Formats: sequence, structure tokens, C-alpha cells
Amino acid sequence: MARDAALTPRPPAAGRLDHDFYAHRTSGEEAAVSWPRDRVAAAFVLIHVEAFEIDPPADAVREPQLRGAFGSFHPDLRSHSLFEYGCRVGVFRLLDLLQPRGWQVAAAVNGLVAAEKPGLLRALAERGVEILASGWSASRMVCGSMPADTESRDLGRTLAAVTEATGTRPTGYASQDYGWSMQTPGLLEAAGIDHAVDWPNDERPFAFGPRRRIVMLPAAAELDDLQSMQGRRVQGSDWEAALAAAFAWWQSDALVGSVLALPLHAATAGVPWRTRALERVLGDCDASAFWQVSPAAIADRWRADRPRSAAGGEAATQ
Repeated sequence: MARDAALTPRPPAAGRLDHDFYAHRTSGEEAAVSWPRDRVAAAFVLIHVEAFEIDPPADAVREPQLRGAFGSFHPDLRSHSLFEYGCRVGVFRLLDLLQPRGWQVAAAVNGLVAAEKPGLLRALAERGVEILASGWSASRMVCGSMPADTESRDLGRTLAAVTEATGTRPTGYASQDYGWSMQTPGLLEAAGIDHAVDWPNDERPFAFGPRRRIVMLPAAAELDDLQSMQGRRVQGSDWEAALAAAFAWWQSDALVGSVLALPLHAATAGVPWRTRALERVLGDCDASAFWQVSPAAIADRWRADRPRSAAGGEAATQ
């Protein structure tokens, strides 16, 4: 018993963190940035545009919850086909639903998608979609067991592929399935990433990274379609109800200076029976109640206007 207790790590003391990637704060008590046009909350939809390798490397890690109906096997033709559908059909179905209704859209794009489908990225950019870099593929989630040189290589390849496809180097990032390692923040800072849609621990932006150079826009991960319906096996009708309740709350009771960053996946919400559910929810939500703007613009505004708090939350720096 004593030996086992000695091997059990102690949790951090209350009010302290077990890492130094951001400062501890109490969101409801710190001073908030005010958004333009007297909007309480900013909003955008982040569409994950992903590829799945038919036969990924043997040491690749996939999010453990996200297994197919038939388990894990190689080559995984079924998963590959579903993600291809998202790139060819689903992403455009979501854009055609969201943009006419006034919703700002950003896209987190896998490096493999950028390398193999540069025309898709150009089509997204032409529709005013900010493109954020993501992992190399949906079959390779970043995690603590990934060697640092592999993670650095995949990040570099992704940034290079997006830059080649669009002519613009991305400054935003969203991880693959919320997967990070302890070296990810430093790698992102070194690569020039200045904002990310991730780390769902709050509803307001915060300074992030070893040098606080990244503005983190927390994703509404509990509303994530893939995590909900495939990871936690939530029924589609229950996901729809959760979306409707969340949108109603954001319109009536959101924190000043907060951000609604809704993560959707082209291969999940982009199928017709789920798009119908999303359409019903959006019909009851006024997009103009939010400051509809890209993640980059939110980060710029927050960085320029964020007051320094007495609690020691330092502003992000360039």
C-alpha cells in the first residue's frame, strides 16, 4: 500500500497548474475584452477537413474513442472513404448551410488534404474561409508517445503543404482530435503560429504557450459532432438538443468577451441527416447576435485590447 501510494502522482494544489502553458485565472472575475458592435460574444464554426490513410504507419496513434463500427483493421478502406466524402461533399454542404445564414466559417485542414487536394483549399479561401493548419491526417493524432522529431516533421510538412496550396502561410492551428504533447506549444510558437482553436477549458481567449505568444480560442468540445456521436455514442437527436440548448444559452447568458467556437467535421455533420439537424438548430438562432468573425481577427482584437489583470495574466506578445 505505501509503495503504491508513493508511485501515485499528487494532483496540483488548488489554484495551481501542473504545467506552465498559461496562467491560472478565474474567467468570471478577470477583465474582459469588449467585442465590436456591442456584441457580448464572438462566434465562428470550425470545420475539420480531414484525410484518413488507408494504411497508416504502424506506430501511428488514433484517438482511442474514435473506432469504427467494425473495430480497427488495416487497410481501413471504410474510414478512408468516409473522410474522402467529407472533403468532396460534406464540407461544401456545410458551407452552403452556414454561410448564407450569416455564420463565419474557418477550416482546420490536414496536411495530407493540402498536399493531395490543393484545389479544395483554394476553393475554401475563395469563399472567405480562414484556413488553419491541423495534424497530418486523422489517422495520426499527436500524443505524448510521439517522438519530438516526428511531431516537428509532421507540423512542418503540414504548414508547407497549406502554404503551397494557398500561397499564404497559416498562422492558426487546431489539433487533430485535441491531441497534444508537452512539446507541441513550443513547436507551434517556433513555427510562428499565433492563434489556435483548442484547449477547451474556458469560454474566453487566453494567452498560451511557453512564451505566451499564442492566443488560444477554446473550442466548444462538448458540442463537437465527432466526439459526441462517434466518441461518446450520443444519439443524433440528443446532439441536436444539446446544440439547441447551448445556442440558446449563448444568446441570453454568455460571458462578455467570450467566443463560441463550434467544431464540426466535414465527414460527420456534413452528411444529409445530420445537416438537417444542424439546419433546424440554426433556424432558431440569430447569427447576427454574435460578432461573426474569423479566428485570426478575434485573436488580433483580443491581443490589442486585452487589459492586464491583477491576477498576473500576462498579455500575449509578438
